[in-house]
Amino acid sequence: MEGYVCYRADHPTGRARGGAVVLAKQDLAHYHLHTVTSSDTQLAAIMVETPLGEILVAAAYLPPNIPWNRAEFDSLFGQLGPKFIVGGDFNAKHRLTPSCIDFFIFKGIPNSVLSVREEYDLSSDHLPLLTTINTAAQRIPKKRRLVLPGSNIQRFKAELNSLINLNTQILSVEDVDAAVQTLLDQVHAAAANAAPAHIYSAPTSQRPRTFSPILEGLLALKKRLRREYVRTQDPTIDRIYRRIANRVRKELIISKRNATDTMLEEATADESSKFALWKLSSRYKRQAAPKFPVRLPDDTWARSPMDRAEAFACNLEERFKPFETASHGRIQRVAQILEAPLQIPIFVSGNGGGDASFGADVGVGGELLNHFLVVSFLGFG
Repeated sequence: MEGYVCYRADHPTGRARGGAVVLAKQDLAHYHLHTVTSSDTQLAAIMVETPLGEILVAAAYLPPNIPWNRAEFDSLFGQLGPKFIVGGDFNAKHRLTPSCIDFFIFKGIPNSVLSVREEYDLSSDHLPLLTTINTAAQRIPKKRRLVLPGSNIQRFKAELNSLINLNTQILSVEDVDAAVQTLLDQVHAAAANAAPAHIYSAPTSQRPRTFSPILEGLLALKKRLRREYVRTQDPTIDRIYRRIANRVRKELIISKRNATDTMLEEATADESSKFALWKLSSRYKRQAAPKFPVRLPDDTWARSPMDRAEAFACNLEERFKPFETASHGRIQRVAQILEAPLQIPIFVSGNGGGDASFGADVGVGGELLNHFLVVSFLGFG
């Protein structure tokens, strides 16, 4: 899914059965933890940074044909740390009491910040649950960019060359800070003048669209029937619900086809829409990246990302060996060179509270510095 990072825990057989997955937004501050892919448990977990501290979020699947006891559950949850929330298909079926298949288990999180509700929109035989943690998650700050895609680099260089004044007189620390701020303002002005004149906006068919009144009514009826069937388990309501779900599926296919036709009609092949027609066609014709087979040291094939990583590590270990023929004196000289501080030129700001580095907070990166003019301030006294 575009805009999300996918963490999967597939069934070890590789077949279309079982498994668990966690989807995390790309700007969400998180990192991947261990993944369990055994025959009796599939679990994918990430650690999310929140004002409540780090919270482990995991998705789990337990097959129905493998019995579990309390000691095994205690062992599994004991590995997840002091603060976690785990949801998934636990297949907790019982002959005498109602089955409880899908649910969430949490620990170390206050009840006051959790809310759980049922969802009836999907057509699965499981009842989806939506759990919300009412706290703000930490976000990864977006990288600021001065030079946008499509900017005219030659125009940027010419604009900056015309704006920079090489006769700036610098006599004090305050003059250094003022000159640096002036240079940053000139870089911003040159980048704004070199930016593309027309910023392409997506066709209306790619924006959030509303459904027709008929489809809206069918979706509301389907949701109401699903809720009523879960409450009563009446087979008559189930038949009506499946009939309505079939019609909704067909209406959605027609709506998607019409939206695609509208999107293709609005796209053009010229520069006015940034060649949207060719971009759309390349999206539909995109081929999946091939996954080449990797052979392990024991002549078996790697079947999982962990196996491929192990094969790569073994290959690096065989290829790169220590340089054992070097003399002791040479080893000491190399160690002294590596431990010596690196002498590099830096931009110095005043001691009176100025910025610590030039351009670090305004998006001046390597791409911009490659096209930056070499200038010097004259008039040091």
